Amino acid sequence: MRITKTSAPWPAEVVEKGWSHGRLPIPATSEWNEFAKYWEDLPADEYVRESHGTTRLRRIGHLLARGGEGAGVTMERAPHGAFYQSAEINSVYGGQVRTFAPITAETYENLCFRAALEHDLALVRRLEGDHQTWLVTVHLIRIVATGDAASAPAPEGRHSDGHDYVIMHLVNRERCSGGLSRVFRKGGDRPALEHTLLEPMETVVIDDRTMEHEVTPIRPADATSAVRDMMIIDFDRVQPGG
Repeated sequence: MRITKTSAPWPAEVVEKGWSHGRLPIPATSEWNEFAKYWEDLPADEYVRESHGTTRLRRIGHLLARGGEGAGVTMERAPHGAFYQSAEINSVYGGQVRTFAPITAETYENLCFRAALEHDLALVRRLEGDHQTWLVTVHLIRIVATGDAASAPAPEGRHSDGHDYVIMHLVNRERCSGGLSRVFRKGGDRPALEHTLLEPMETVVIDDRTMEHEVTPIRPADATSAVRDMMIIDFDRVQPGG
């Protein structure tokens, strides 16, 4: 499956504004249905406490993308490892080594998963050049809200994540109200982007070195429950010899 760039985020916008918003086209095929079902098999995020007002399910995966000319670029799975953010970066969960369940081998082989990764890597390579090596961390996240309770996708509020680039894809949204995404320039008072992601594979790209972001809590739009499924992909440059 190939993703066209008709409505996808553009590198020029990231350079100019620090962010870009668009949507990656998806095929109406069994591959997409299979891809979306992976969010039905996410274990609980054990680091989220009830006092934080969040019910979060999560898996994580790591890849190494090595630079090269044209088709010479390679992207391979890296050993499963922990996830760490400093307390300065993440005021709620920072300063602790967090270990999450790994993304399954089946997910890595899914055509939609691979196409999204390839699109995102191509975008970052256009921003930074062909020869940079990247550690790519992929988060599959589901936020659940039930009854009258709200559930916060980002309990830490307005923040940056400590990466070079962060790319956020909406996979599914059901029976939700809320979930408004805001992007700010660091130190700025007004959001540069204020938008609710509604469509599958609607995407926000941010330069995490210059921008901050937040998402408002979700609530059920009816009397049952709400879910918001995201695939978030972090890019961190690997220094030579690193």
